[in-house]
Amino acid sequence: MKAFGGALKFMRGYHPGLLNRGLSVAGVVAILAGALWLWLRPVQVSTAEVRVRELNSIVQGVGTVEAKIVILLAAKIAGRITQLNVDQGDGVSQGQTLVQLESSELSAEVDRARAVFDRAKLAVPAQQAALARAQAGLAAADAAVTKARSNQTLAQANAERWRKLAAAELVAQMDFDERLTEAKSADAELRSADALREAASKDVAVQEIALTAVPQDVAAAAAALASARARNAEAKIASPIDGYVVSREAEAGSAVNPGTPILKLADPASIWVTVFVDEREAGSLAVGDSADIALRSIAGRTFRGKIARIRRESDRVTEQLTVDIRFDERPARLTLGEQVEAKLRPMAKNALAMPLAALVQSLKGAGAWTVVDGRMRFKPARFGVADGAGWIEVIEGFSAGERVITAPGRLADLKNDGRRVTAAAAKSEALAAESSRP
Repeated sequence: MKAFGGALKFMRGYHPGLLNRGLSVAGVVAILAGALWLWLRPVQVSTAEVRVRELNSIVQGVGTVEAKIVILLAAKIAGRITQLNVDQGDGVSQGQTLVQLESSELSAEVDRARAVFDRAKLAVPAQQAALARAQAGLAAADAAVTKARSNQTLAQANAERWRKLAAAELVAQMDFDERLTEAKSADAELRSADALREAASKDVAVQEIALTAVPQDVAAAAAALASARARNAEAKIASPIDGYVVSREAEAGSAVNPGTPILKLADPASIWVTVFVDEREAGSLAVGDSADIALRSIAGRTFRGKIARIRRESDRVTEQLTVDIRFDERPARLTLGEQVEAKLRPMAKNALAMPLAALVQSLKGAGAWTVVDGRMRFKPARFGVADGAGWIEVIEGFSAGERVITAPGRLADLKNDGRRVTAAAAKSEALAAESSRP
């Protein structure tokens, strides 16, 4: 020791720079040696087996209170609101008059249409009488034709007899000419009677057509009256459902056009919860699965429900799927748009799973660490749903019987790939058994 002290004193006295550099190098070497020793020294880790087990998963969803049946009550005609009988939050009954539009012009249209209809109905007996007159005129024309034809036959017969007498010079030529004139006059009368009959026949046909058209006019007038009444009835807007008023979109005195919203109604029986869940977890859900619903307005209490509908189109940006949940017992007061949280419970299933504590998110994606020939190796994998007991479904990347490192902590860094470890099988199995308890 004295010799070492003397040597040190000598070096300090005569070579101080050399001594300090030597000490620095020695320190660095010592640190490197310690780090190398720590790296080469096997680290003890806990492992668990990847195996098939029953998963009772829970899928988290966040959304809002909505209603399946929401109606925007709007006017079908243009007009001014004269009465608005309900306000936001009021309950309404089916058929109840909620809005009254100005209807004086519509009432006048109804009166005009009724007058036209009455005139159309009166035209029926008038047209029937006109047809009867035309038919009587045709009958008289038929009688006139018959008479004229008889007169013609008689006149022609007389003319023929007188012609023979005149030829035998038994009568004067003047008398024969008179009979010929009578025959020609009878022919003219017959032609006139035929013409009158043809005209009477056409008149009958015209009156028959007119009588056929009269019911059509009556029907058209009745349709116009019904249309006017319907338009007048549209001045009163009634509730199509039993529900309540969500919002009032217009006020009394406002002028509205067809389609302009006036009231927004909701059917409370159709109120449900709409939540959004991650696509990766949505595959396990099915209509009828149970759910626990927490409302922001009712703190500390959950409501039971069931999945009523799963939409078939995801959001392309958020990669979330919409799920609608119906209440088993609906709260007395619900507000549309209120924020909710839901825990969806798919049916239990047997699936390949590993402890959730082994799941690692890395630059290579999700996966877990395994031990291969005494060294850590990272394996990427694809996972499904996790359950409340601390297990997560393994879709691909691992096989049954493989072992994974649970709770790797700081060892989860990819820089530790290839590091030597010692697996504590007994502890890992105990951890797996404990985490598998429901």
